[in-house]
Amino acid sequence: MPIEIQEVLIQPLADVLARLGEGVAQAQRAMDLNAIATQTLIDNDPVLSETGLQATWYHMPEVTLELRMSLSLRRENDVKAGRVVASRLKLLAAPFNASVQNTQGFDMAGTSLLKARIVAIPPPQRIEGEP
Repeated sequence: MPIEIQEVLIQPLADVLARLGEGVAQAQRAMDLNAIATQTLIDNDPVLSETGLQATWYHMPEVTLELRMSLSLRRENDVKAGRVVASRLKLLAAPFNASVQNTQGFDMAGTSLLKARIVAIPPPQRIEGEP
């Protein structure tokens, strides 16, 4: 499957963080599927299955991200019949890279360093009687 690289200039910060989390989950799933495939291969091989060999499982207990971003607030108004009925602020993020710097004229001094940690936790315990 070809990888599509998309240059995204400005996105809501929540969307940026959600996509990063999805990427980590996809990477973990790919490692899990590889371990399952390896174990299936071992189990289906008469010689290997007799040795007690087990597939290696890899796990990302923690992922730390540091992103240099340009953050800005934008007010969004809900207008009905020519009147503003609701207004809210939306936090937008743009990656700081050469493209953004050249096209938008952002200065490194105007960027923010966003640090995020994604940490593995055990699944919730089931209560007796639950399916």
